[in-house]
Amino acid sequence: MKMKLFSIIAVIGLLTACKKDFDGRATESVGTDNKAFIRFVPGSLAAARNFITLDGERLNGTPLAMGAVFPGASTITAFATILPGARTIRVFDSAAIPMQTPVSVSATFDAGKFYTVYTYDTSNAVKALIQNDVFTIPSDTTANVKFVNIIYSSSAIPNVDLFSRRRQANIATNIAPLGSSTYIPHISGLSDTLEVRATGTTTALTIVNGFTFNAKRTYNVVFRGRYQSTTGTMSRGITIMATY
Repeated sequence: MKMKLFSIIAVIGLLTACKKDFDGRATESVGTDNKAFIRFVPGSLAAARNFITLDGERLNGTPLAMGAVFPGASTITAFATILPGARTIRVFDSAAIPMQTPVSVSATFDAGKFYTVYTYDTSNAVKALIQNDVFTIPSDTTANVKFVNIIYSSSAIPNVDLFSRRRQANIATNIAPLGSSTYIPHISGLSDTLEVRATGTTTALTIVNGFTFNAKRTYNVVFRGRYQSTTGTMSRGITIMATY
């Protein structure tokens, strides 16, 4: 099976895609008609070399660390195009000794819909959360922001808010572990500092400084890592994906 790459770019109605080898090299342009679109966000702890398979065929040649995004995360996040229908996704860490038992999840993916697959928990008990990202292009100068909470803790932890220093207000409020907000309009074009806070408090659990949301774009802001860790590779942090 070959993987295809779908990039949503900042031109309304313009869709582009590339056929990809497993090592990530583009080979040819392809259509996106009658396809479903998926991307992956590894969030399981200590899994440093995540690989993904779809119906038994490996998709990524370069392993993913926690908080990375596949097929890619930069100014614009890409999606892999797949044939719609029932598919089985497996994620495993090749660096684990013995090799981590893959998390395996089967789901039905509908044509024309966009899905994000998040992994969470620990490397020896990886689980997957699949969300259908339903979004529209803002008609004004705002950006759409969705807050996703995949933080891990072995003990009870509070729900969290996503706070904007620019607005001096919450973007999303009272999001439980493995919960998410809807897409919420937010100011664009201005540098902002984002904080994740335990609901009802003003203490930042993690911070992203100097991030600018662009007008008419859609973003997923992901809170991930170990709740109790503030340093190291498993520390709590934020991943931001620009979907459009």
